[in-house]
Amino acid sequence: MAFLRLLRAVNLLILALSLVLFYHFIIEVNHINILKTHLVLFTPFDFALFVMSIVFVAAAGNIINDYYDYELDRRYKPERPLPSGAFSMDQAMYLHAVFAFAGIGLGFYLGYSYGNLKVGYLYIVAVILLYLYSAYLKKIPLAGNVLVSALAGFVFVLLLLFEINFLNLIQFDYASRMLHVLNSAVLFYGGFAFLTNLARELVKDLEDQEGDAALNYFTLPVAAGENAGRIAATLVLFVLIFALAYYMNGFYVSYARKEFYYLLIAVQLPLLYTVYLLFTSKAQKDYTRISLLLKVIMLAGILSIPAFYYFNQ
Repeated sequence: MAFLRLLRAVNLLILALSLVLFYHFIIEVNHINILKTHLVLFTPFDFALFVMSIVFVAAAGNIINDYYDYELDRRYKPERPLPSGAFSMDQAMYLHAVFAFAGIGLGFYLGYSYGNLKVGYLYIVAVILLYLYSAYLKKIPLAGNVLVSALAGFVFVLLLLFEINFLNLIQFDYASRMLHVLNSAVLFYGGFAFLTNLARELVKDLEDQEGDAALNYFTLPVAAGENAGRIAATLVLFVLIFALAYYMNGFYVSYARKEFYYLLIAVQLPLLYTVYLLFTSKAQKDYTRISLLLKVIMLAGILSIPAFYYFNQ
C-alpha cells in the first residue's frame, strides 16, 4: 500500500483510463466511421506499452515530487510513504530513475517502431520538466501549476502525433476529415484535463499554504494571500464553465440532448458547486474536500467519452 501511495496509484489509474477510453471510443471508432477501416495506429500490445510509458513517466514525476516534499510532509503529512519510513530517500530516487528510464525507453521504442523517433525526445523533455517542477517551479507562483497541468493535457496531443504519422503513412481518402474530428476531440478533452488539473493544483496550494509558507515555497496563496489563491482557482473554473457552456450549446441546438444533460448534471453543476465551496471554505479540510471533488469531476469528464458513444448507438 505504501508503494501505491508513493506512486499515487489512483491518479495513475485515472490517467490510464482516459487514454484507453479516448483511443477505443474516439480513435478506433472514427477509423471505422470515417476512414472505413479497422486498421488502427497501434497493435493491442503496443497500445498497452504506450499507456505504460505515460504511466511510468507520471509515476516518476509523483515520486520525485514526494522526494522534494519530504520536509513538508514530515511536518504536516507524516503518514506519507517517505516521512513514515516506508521508503528511504535513496530508494525513492532509485525508483524515480527506474520509472523515468522505463518510460523514456518505451517512448523511444514506440517512436522507432512507428516511424516517429522524435517522439522519444518528448518523453525526455517531460521527465526533465517534472523534475524541474518538483525541485524549483512549484515554489514559484503559478509557474509549476501551469506546467504540470499542461503536461496532463499533453498526453492526448501525444496520441494525436502518433495518429498523424499513421494517416500520413497509409494515405487514407478521408484523412483530413479524420484529423479535424481528432483535433476537436483533443482540444475538448485536453483542454478539460488542463483546466481541471490547474484548478486542482491551485486548490492544493490553498490546502498546503501553511506548510508552504513555513518552508518558503512561494506559491500563489503564500506570495499574494489566500484570497488571491481563491480568486485564481475560481477564474480557472469559470473559464472551464464557460468553455463547457459553449460545447453544451452546440449539443443542445443540434438536438444532442443526452450529451447536453450529461455535461450539465455530471460536470457543470458540480463545477458551480465547487465555486461556491471555494468562497465558503475556512479550513484546510475544506480545501481537501474541494480537491477530492475536482478529482471526481475529472473522472466524470473522462467517462463522458464512452457515454457520448453509447448515446449515439
